[in-house]
This record gives sequence, C-alpha cells and structure tokens, in this order.
Amino acid sequence: MCDIMGSIKKIPTIKLHDRKKLRLPLPGLLYFITLNVYLELVFRGYHFTLWSVNTLRALFYAVLLSLVPGFITSLLPELSARITATLFTLLTTAYFLACFLYHSVFKNHLSLMGTVKYANQAADNSDTVWQNVIRHPVMVLLILLPSGGLIFVLWRYLALEREKLICSVAMLVALLVLYPASILFMGLVSKSHFSAYNVYKTLPSIDIAVEKLGVMQALTADIRLALFSSGSSELRFADTAETTAVPVTEAATTEKPATTEATSQTTTEKQIDTSPQVMDIDFNRIAEAGGSVASLCDYFKSLTPTNKNEYTGMFKGMNVIWITAEGFSGYLFETDRFPTLKMMAENGFKFTNYYQPLWYGSTLGGEYANLLGSPTRNGGYLSMYQASFNKAGMYFSLANNLNKQGYHSYGFHNNEYDYYDRNISHPILGYEWIANGSGLDPQMSEYGNVLWPQSDQVMIEDTFDKYTAKQPFHLYYLTVSGHVNYNFGGNAMAARHKAEVDNLNYDETTKAYIACQTELELAVEEIITRLKKKGLYENTVIVLAGDHVPYNDMNVLDSLAGRKLDTKFECYKSSLIIFSGAMEKPVRVDKVCSSIDILPTMLNLMGIEYDSRLIIGQDILSDSPGFVIYPDMSFMTDDFCYSAASGNTCDKKGNSKDVNETAFSYWNNYAANKMIAANGIIDYDFYSYISGEN
Repeated sequence: MCDIMGSIKKIPTIKLHDRKKLRLPLPGLLYFITLNVYLELVFRGYHFTLWSVNTLRALFYAVLLSLVPGFITSLLPELSARITATLFTLLTTAYFLACFLYHSVFKNHLSLMGTVKYANQAADNSDTVWQNVIRHPVMVLLILLPSGGLIFVLWRYLALEREKLICSVAMLVALLVLYPASILFMGLVSKSHFSAYNVYKTLPSIDIAVEKLGVMQALTADIRLALFSSGSSELRFADTAETTAVPVTEAATTEKPATTEATSQTTTEKQIDTSPQVMDIDFNRIAEAGGSVASLCDYFKSLTPTNKNEYTGMFKGMNVIWITAEGFSGYLFETDRFPTLKMMAENGFKFTNYYQPLWYGSTLGGEYANLLGSPTRNGGYLSMYQASFNKAGMYFSLANNLNKQGYHSYGFHNNEYDYYDRNISHPILGYEWIANGSGLDPQMSEYGNVLWPQSDQVMIEDTFDKYTAKQPFHLYYLTVSGHVNYNFGGNAMAARHKAEVDNLNYDETTKAYIACQTELELAVEEIITRLKKKGLYENTVIVLAGDHVPYNDMNVLDSLAGRKLDTKFECYKSSLIIFSGAMEKPVRVDKVCSSIDILPTMLNLMGIEYDSRLIIGQDILSDSPGFVIYPDMSFMTDDFCYSAASGNTCDKKGNSKDVNETAFSYWNNYAANKMIAANGIIDYDFYSYISGEN
C-alpha cells in the first residue's frame, strides 16, 4: 500500500500552462470568427436560403464584427482573455437562441431594443418558450452544443496570450476602416428603399434587417436606432407617380341594399357628399420646421385622399363597443360553435378579404394597429409605448375624438392594468382605464389562485351595466380568454369548456383553442343580451377584431380550415366585425383590407372629421383600391401578393402569379412610403404639428 501511494506521489502534476497549446496567429480573432460565422450559418440555414447575396453579406459582418471582441481580448492577460471570451461566447449563443425561440413563438424576428423594457413580462410566457424548446430540439442543440465545444477548446487547448500592440492596433484600424467602408459601399450600390443600405440606415423592419444583414448586423442597426432614433437624417420617400397600372376597386357592394336610416335613401332622394376626407391643414407652415417634418409634409400633400361616401356618418351619435379579441381568427367560423359572432360578421359589414398581420409587440402591436390605424415599427421600440410619450401620439384615436363630442369612454382588460404600461398609454388614447388591480378584481379559482386566463364573460358581467348608465358611451374591451397556451392543463378557459369540445373531430390543441375562444362568444352574447334588455341594441355599433393570429400554434388554423394554408398570406385571413342592430341588411365588402384600416373606417362611419392622408390605413368603404402591408414589407393588393422574403409575387393562396412590372413598381414604392411615414409620424411626433401642440 505504501509503495502504491509512493508511486502516485511521483506522478508529475499537469498544469494548464504545461499542456500543448494551439498557437495560431490572432487566436482570439479566429475563435470569435468561428463562433459568429457558425451561429449565423445555422440561423440562416433554418430561416432563409443559404445561397444568396444576403448570406454573403451576413457572413461578412459576422467576420467583421468579430474584430470587436478580438481587439478587446488581445489587450488582456491570458486568464482575463479566457474569461472575457467565455462570457462573449455565452452571451452570443444566448442571443442567437433567444432570436430563434422568439421567432418560433411570435413569427417575428427579435428586436432586442424593442423588447428589453418588457423582459420581465417575457417570463410570463416561459411555458410557451419551453414548449418551443421541446418542439425544436435539433435547432436548440445545434446552437448550444458547438458553443460548449468551443469553450472547452478555449480553456484546454487554445493559447490566448496577450497580443503584440501592433496586432491589436491593426484589428482596431481594420474595424474603423472596413466597417464604415462597407456601409458606404452598400450605399453606393443601393437601388431600392429596401436595399441593405437603407434597411441598415432606417431599420424599417427587423425582419427584413435580419434577412438582408444577418442577426449580428441587424442587432447593431437595432441598437443604433434606439440610441439615435429621432432623425439623424432626413426621410426620403419613393416616387409613386400615378400610373395607369394602378387598379381602381369598387369599395363595397351590398348583398341586398342596406336599409339603415343613413343608407336607405337613393342618390335621387339625398345627395351623397363625396368630397375629399381632409382637414384644413397648413402644410407649408408646418414644413418650416425643416428636416424630416418637411419631408413628411411633402409626402402627405402628395397623397390623394379618400372621399366621403354613402356610409359617412352612418353611425353618428351611436354608442360604440370596440373589442380587441385575444388570439381570435375568422377560421373559427368554420365550426358551428360561434353563432353570435358569426351572425354579426354575416349581417353587418361583411368583409370577405380582411387580414390580421402579426404586428411586432404581440397584443400591444395588434392594439396599436387596430386603435391607431398604423403599422407598428418592427424593431427599435414598441410603437404604443413610444407614441404615449409624444405630445399628440394618439391624436386620431376614436376615444379622443368621441370624447370631444361628449362621449363617456372606458377601457377594460381582464389582466394586470399596467401590463405593457397600458396604465400610461390607454388613458392617453382617451379611456378611463379599468383593469385587474385598478377597478377590477382578479377572478379566483376555487382553490384561491388567480385564474389564467381570466373569463371574458365575467368581465362583461362585472362592467357592462355600470358603465353604460351614461350615454353616449364608448366601451373598449381587451379580452384575454383566448390567450396561449392552448391545452386543457394550463388554460383555465379551455378547461372550463372541455366537455363541449370533446367530441369534435380535431386534435387536442385545436379543441383547446376552440374551447377557450368559447368565452369570447359568451362575452359577446352577454353584450347583445344586455343591449337588448336596456333598449340600446339598435343604437350601438359593435367593432371586433383580433389582436393577432394564434401565433404559437398556427397549425390550429390548418385544422379549422380543413386544409394546409399558405403560411405567408392565407393564414392571416380573418374576420372584422362592424355591426349594429340598426342594420337590416348586410353590406358586402370584397376589397383587401387589414387591421390598420379599422380606425379610419370607424371615423368615417361615426362622421368624425379627420384627414385621410395622415392615417396610414384607409377607409375600407371608400372607393380607393385595397392594400395590406405586413411587418416584413410584404404586401397584398386586390390583384396580387408580394413576399419580401422570397421576392416572388403570387395570389392570395400563395400560387405564383406574374405581375405587370409597372404595377409592381408602383405598389412596392407605395408600401415603402407607407412604412416610412408610419415610423416618421412617431419618430418626429408629427401629429403634434397637426394638433398645434408643436
């Protein structure tokens, strides 16, 4: 035994510095290049085609940006350099994993600066995140495991000694020269508003930035926008001179002539006012502010306004109930389980080509589009939050305009009152904000726990009679019963209605989705019943639209439709409800439209003065052609669809379709200008110049 112990003591101790190291030129830089290029390739291989100029550009920036940690570690002693390199590896890997998981849930790419403020609320979706980790184990492992291997190599084999000063200086000079040179080169070859250069410069969409620039360079653009968002350069709009290729679409056709008081008379009995829907605005005076404000003035002046029409003022003076329905999709009507909602969709204004794009910021983005008639900025910040701190960011909201006419406007939400800072934004929208923790008590289970999600029907029961005592009223309901996840174990509303869907011929996820949306049906049924009881049914207009599709379980839409839907356009088709008990006949509207068109349509129906040039969406009932824009700059017209990711044109079901080049150019520029103007309105608080507050 003593001999054995003695032998062990004679074995030499192997120290870290005694191991044979890989002594490579600029080892830190090569290490970071390997890491960044690998992660970029894995991410792009999953989301995009690898064989493209965009991939080469993304890899170039993956290499170029590796100079940053390469330079830093080159100045440090070996141990500090290893620790720094390890931290960088962990942070970079975590960011790529976060980007992948965020997209797998929300179908948008991650804007770090747009979501960092609400990182604590992302924890509320932890179950959804873990669900997607389980759904995509290969991708998760591809992102995580090699990074672990690189850290092992870093500590065991790679020599990471302090570099000679000339090497460190060379890396710094290379970064300071090549990075701005690359931006300049992109600018020189820029040919469109969504060229790589313009995407980097203005970040119109984080989705298109990730596609054209790569994850790492898109992150730099995201950070730069957040730090220097208020207009370091003048906005530039594309040329959209009128061409004969632009189609003219008849806005609305009635299945049977509408016979409400406002529309029953023919043009021979009552002259219809078809004058332009504009306000008396001195754009020349406003343009004196210069810069991008002047550019916005020039753009808005150049637009052709929509005209008033036979539906202008149709609901003037009526009470208004507006519902943003969590996770709602019109494909639910393929079942026979939503008779009240379907009745309103079929017997009010019947929008046959309504689409609900998935705006950045999930429900908050959907609310912004619905309530303010504008697409959200897709990266950099959350538009609702940013607009809340402008002097007149909510100038055209329905509540603010109805309040001027003596309406009593209340907003309700059966979730926390300050979630996404709605306690700040929604009073500025014009509502007395009433939600859980501020006017509403959270609903509890029989075991004393807060129910998740809460019941929409109970919210109506708790609020409706009390807040309709004074007229005219405008109630806004933001529901929550239809929230992810769609299962019977963690979704209280799905569990509540499980027995009602057990025998349906769908998978479990789809059954759970139908079950929790049953609460919305019951809530609307409750509204109709109480309106009739109070004698208000024919003096109230109800508006209902989803905030977004069921993004984390898009397969439920295929199940409901009974076929595989096109994932770019068809899956976002939904239903918009604008209904009043005073409408005796439906009004069919076939033009394409989307959530940003709801506000201007309602302003027109309520007879409220507004300027149609200043709201990005348009009155659906006007004679202007239909248009739908998506967060990644894809778009849809009445004649064709364009996918920005593929660069292809197609029909509404995703089938390839050839398009006249002149028409395509017009609409492509039209889409660019819409998004530039939408972002400019917020960035430069443009409505404050209209309201006189600036």
